[in-house]
Amino acid sequence: MSTTHAQGHPEVRWFEDFAEGQRYVFGAWEMTVASMLEFARVYDPEPFHLDDAKARELGWGGLIASGLQVLAIWRRLSKEGFPNCATVISPGWDDIRWLQPVRAGDVLASHTEIVETRRLDSRPGEGLVRLRNQLVRQDGEPVARLTSNWFVRCQPSEA
Repeated sequence: MSTTHAQGHPEVRWFEDFAEGQRYVFGAWEMTVASMLEFARVYDPEPFHLDDAKARELGWGGLIASGLQVLAIWRRLSKEGFPNCATVISPGWDDIRWLQPVRAGDVLASHTEIVETRRLDSRPGEGLVRLRNQLVRQDGEPVARLTSNWFVRCQPSEA
């Protein structure tokens, strides 16, 4: 199946608009020292997220972003990639892995594949969409991956 660069969004993206095998590429989020430090101070105050010298001392070669910040950035990119999705809620994420450190100057994009779609008997008028996501930096190197699950409304005429 071909890859779609998420641009020119439809008015509303319903459950029926997703199909297994669809692939999307979206986002271009540049990491900055300021945003990395701000996030780490509040949410993940590890020394390798807060202090360049300490990060080097600990073997990281310099300051690295919090994995939690990287996941939050994926969430933001996914909203920008699918801004008009009739999403109800996400019941959770699975298989979260951090593959490479993320540093200031890295530009992150999401490579996303729809891996499952099915109607929900327990939630009439909704379906489950499972997305396998890989965050990739500008050199093509994957830095993180996760599987996200969305409950998406069905088209009113088909619910």
